[in-house]
Amino acid sequence: MRISEVARRSGASQKAIRLYEARGLLATVPRINRYRDYSEQDLNLVLLIRQALVLGFRLADVAALRRPDGSIDWDRVQALLASRQQAVRADLARLRQLDSALSDLRAEVAVLAAEGHDGPLDACLAQGACVAA
Repeated sequence: MRISEVARRSGASQKAIRLYEARGLLATVPRINRYRDYSEQDLNLVLLIRQALVLGFRLADVAALRRPDGSIDWDRVQALLASRQQAVRADLARLRQLDSALSDLRAEVAVLAAEGHDGPLDACLAQGACVAA
């Protein structure tokens, strides 16, 4: 199939598909006359690349998943996905802590506003000594 068909079916631009080929993410695509002739496997690889990009992977990460013969190293795929999932979970834990600290600060600010007097937040801001939880 021609590049226009791969682009239509994958949602990738023709320029992106050419980039994937230039970066070695796709095996060299045979040509019929002057036109590249993409296979269903090429289409599937373009779909996999696009999904990886949406999940936050870089093109270099995806390129490292190919074996010298051009096939996909599925064990590496699993390891890369597990590593990314671990990083996401760490980010989630950090974000939960941040959310909790923000909730605590909002509650403290609400009390200070309701009471209308100086409180610990005013003092720490005045001294420049506020520390995140």
